Amino acid sequence: MNDYASIRLPACLSPLLACLAILAAILPARAITPPPTFSCSFSVTDIDFGNVNVLTGSNLFTTGTISITCTNGWSNSFVTICPNIGTGSGNPTAKNPRQMANAINFNQKLNYQLYWPGTSTVWGSYYWLPSEPKPPIIRFRLNASGYGSTTYTIDARIISGQSAAVPGLYSSAFSGKDVRFDYLMGYSSSCLFPDGTASPAFTVRANVEKYCEVSATDLDFGTVGLLNTNVDSTGTLTVRCTNGTPYQVALSGGLAAATSPDQRRMFNGANSVRYGIYRNSARSLGWGDQPTNTVSGTGTGNAQSYTTYGRVFPQTTPPAGTYTDTIIVTVTY
Repeated sequence: MNDYASIRLPACLSPLLACLAILAAILPARAITPPPTFSCSFSVTDIDFGNVNVLTGSNLFTTGTISITCTNGWSNSFVTICPNIGTGSGNPTAKNPRQMANAINFNQKLNYQLYWPGTSTVWGSYYWLPSEPKPPIIRFRLNASGYGSTTYTIDARIISGQSAAVPGLYSSAFSGKDVRFDYLMGYSSSCLFPDGTASPAFTVRANVEKYCEVSATDLDFGTVGLLNTNVDSTGTLTVRCTNGTPYQVALSGGLAAATSPDQRRMFNGANSVRYGIYRNSARSLGWGDQPTNTVSGTGTGNAQSYTTYGRVFPQTTPPAGTYTDTIIVTVTY
């Protein structure tokens, strides 16, 4: 049994017959007629991104797998499969990018896309508009008993630049018309005349985690002589948390393990200089690690900056040298 249908064109005497012959010649090669009991079954694994951090600024990747089994076909024949994948339930009108919807607030979306394996070609559907993305065509050969199975990978990507996404579970379910897998017996360039259709359901999901990151500049009081007046300095502390995430920023007591924000000390060997860190420019609100003296905020997905106000107090001037302290910044969310 051959894998291709052969077409023999008769000699045409009239212009009309010649036209018909040309049309027949340019049609895709029709697959061979299968045995009556020929069928293919499919399963698709869920495409699960797991816990994701949308603040990374990078694309996030995962894959899914299509498993295909065909039985009762012609011996050693090819099977052609067109695995059409639609938009999913996350947003039935979104194609490029596709979207997952938040489980609590359906209006909150997360952009992602499905691709042919190892490429940036969007995996679409022959049931979309002709100009829109199409699925890959899968072909494989059955064995001498008319049986065959194979697997095929779906690449998936959450698209970067979505720092405004709120934490929570996002998903998009595919079933029915969104997973119309057409198949036919033979090696064909399309699935225009399928021998069968199946709709293996699967879900795309991701859990956007609450996440915060922090950075800070040094508090540098410069070079001073006698410590007989206040010496002030400022620094910047920057926090970035996922959108809608409440947080608190605490500053440790430093090397002296100070329990009060104005009792910190910079050291040079056994010698020290007392100083404090504050939340306001008047240096009246200390910044420490107790619930009453931390800074609170709510993440937006963007960087949020706070000024650290430092002050060295009048005190007995210690021996000359460089005095330093190390403060640990803790963001609780």
